[in-house]
Amino acid sequence: MMISQQNSHTKSLVGTLLLLASLALISVSGLATAQNLPSASLGEADPTAPLRLTPAERTAIFTAVRQDKGKPNSRTPLDLPVSVGVQLPPSIALKILPDSALAQAPAAKTVQYTVIENQVVLVDPTNMRVVDIINQ
Repeated sequence: MMISQQNSHTKSLVGTLLLLASLALISVSGLATAQNLPSASLGEADPTAPLRLTPAERTAIFTAVRQDKGKPNSRTPLDLPVSVGVQLPPSIALKILPDSALAQAPAAKTVQYTVIENQVVLVDPTNMRVVDIINQ
């Protein structure tokens, strides 16, 4: 009788462990799937999409850059027209936007800038793509 109770208890324990292992596998699988899906709240940035700035933010950036003493060299010749989505050569000097611009345009915190032909050119420094151009 004692062996029969131990055998029954062992079977019950094994069943419980199998059930827990199955639930753990389902949970891990669900997390992996959720991590691979794009998040609607975070969104994935299109590297060729322009930066969405309000007119006030654009003016604040332009004004702050004009007042910045250490502007990048704006006389760098380019063989291609500068437009949103164009990849600039790595020889183009980029600068971090002034704090006064970032205070008023926090959406621009991930970009850097250069000045080309009196235009403030906002660039994604990870791929050197132009994300916005401010003329004023």
